[in-house]
Amino acid sequence: MTALDWGIVASYLLLSLAIGLAYTRRASSSTQEFFLSGRNLPWWLAGTSMVATTFSSDTPLYVTGLVRTHGIYENWQWWGFLVGGLFAVFFLARLWRRLGVMTDVELIELRYAGRPAAVLRGFKAIYFSVAIHTIIKAQVILAMVKILDVALGWGKWEAIAVSSGVTLFYCLLSGSWGVVLTAFFQFLVARAGAIVLAVAAVHAAGGVEGIRAGLETQGQSEALHFFPPWEGDFLSTAFLTFCAYLGVQWWARYSSDGGGVIVQRMASCRDERHALWATFYFNLANYAVRTWPWVLAALASLVLYPAATDHELVYPRMMMDLLPEGLRGLVLASFFAAFMSTMSTYLNLSSAYFINDFYRRFVARGSTEAHYVRVARLSMLGLSLLTALVAYQVSSIVEVFKFLIAFGSGTGLVYLLRWYWWRVNAWSEIAAMVASMALSLALYLTPWGIALPYVTKLGMIVGGSTVVWLLATFLTAPVPEERLRAFWERTRPGGPGWRRFGAGEPLGPQIRQWAGGCLLVAGLTLGTGKWLLGAHAEGMFALAAAAVGLALMMARSTARPSGSGRDPADRERK
Repeated sequence: MTALDWGIVASYLLLSLAIGLAYTRRASSSTQEFFLSGRNLPWWLAGTSMVATTFSSDTPLYVTGLVRTHGIYENWQWWGFLVGGLFAVFFLARLWRRLGVMTDVELIELRYAGRPAAVLRGFKAIYFSVAIHTIIKAQVILAMVKILDVALGWGKWEAIAVSSGVTLFYCLLSGSWGVVLTAFFQFLVARAGAIVLAVAAVHAAGGVEGIRAGLETQGQSEALHFFPPWEGDFLSTAFLTFCAYLGVQWWARYSSDGGGVIVQRMASCRDERHALWATFYFNLANYAVRTWPWVLAALASLVLYPAATDHELVYPRMMMDLLPEGLRGLVLASFFAAFMSTMSTYLNLSSAYFINDFYRRFVARGSTEAHYVRVARLSMLGLSLLTALVAYQVSSIVEVFKFLIAFGSGTGLVYLLRWYWWRVNAWSEIAAMVASMALSLALYLTPWGIALPYVTKLGMIVGGSTVVWLLATFLTAPVPEERLRAFWERTRPGGPGWRRFGAGEPLGPQIRQWAGGCLLVAGLTLGTGKWLLGAHAEGMFALAAAAVGLALMMARSTARPSGSGRDPADRERK
């Protein structure tokens, strides 16, 4: 690292701090401003914030690990979530915005009633802010630790303290406004860095043809496959795992209905239309735009570093080995940008859970907005210290990610069905969470469970949890009629599960848009990759499929929702 490289990194950090400081006063005025940017974000800003949040410093290292160990097709581990992402766009974005919540956990006492609902809301606030988000943030910090070890030779505690310090500082000051506005700037920097490194890596490997020839020489040409090897065996581990990625994960995981980060951005949008377009833009950019610079760099690394054993360290090693002065600083700044955009969002959301769904609800009801903002900042500090301790203990990004997918995989179906089936109650969610956690811990912490393949673990967690929560649903009393009616009138979800109250949103057009959106995003993702790798005929076929998906998605429908579906925030203003 030269003086020029350090100057670029320092300039980026100072600009991020300046953006955060500029919004400190506005963020301090209320919890709505601190956590939701006053519910006034346009779709492009909210959507870019979603993309920046899910693009962190661990993402290129994670993708590099997937490609180097299995090949391109292993990216279906995260590509498969596009099905659920597009479901959230066309079925749930408008409903979440109508609900007018601050966090997804707030839904619980709007959908259910009584003590079980209150206990569940308080428990989930702590569960997400203290447990799940701590693991996610620790995974992100671990990636930055590895990057700074390779780039600068820093120790683990040094890297944790420095990488987290700037992010924590502007989050404490500016709340959601600082998070969202810096995320827009950070995404541009992070994208530029990924593209620069991909170009350098591919060039060093001899171009795309050089990569193909090198992989063939090494006997690793299967790394270029977009789908797993099948060979006619429907019961092979690779094929069953692929089916689980595409057919089970998206509806089984704990964020199946959007998840806390996405819901918070939906809730921050100006209205339902902005919430829908923000979420669609996020999914399009997340898969079709972001994927290929990382994948191309990972493929090149197989040729350039064939003997490397820590696959996650290869990506930052390419930064140091292949880039000249100046560009090296830009890419290191891009790592900071990716890291900070994710950490800042999760810090803000973790604090929102703690304040809105636990502290305000159960500890200090009726206090001033200034008091809640002050406690929110203190909670950020405490949660950050906890995350630093956990980050010091973990060592593998890919394994942490797979554990997170499995850990909450018994709850996702409940989170989807509570929007469309009136019989789901608070005990359904409680049973699903308890069963999912117990099964996940048993399968990931015992010797016999650790030895099982991932697809078997996932099937056992999902299947066992589903049986448990269905039994709990039918053995407990349904939600009172008045609470169900109030929820339906506020959100107007469609489907046969609510016909007792009215027609709600027509599902036919939403199903068509969902199918079209999935075809569009998948076609663009695969078509772009095929084209970049020289398979132009296959690329054109995939892009043609994307065009068909676009036509399906944009076709006008004559169906009209029953009721106004007016945004509750609009009703409050009127």
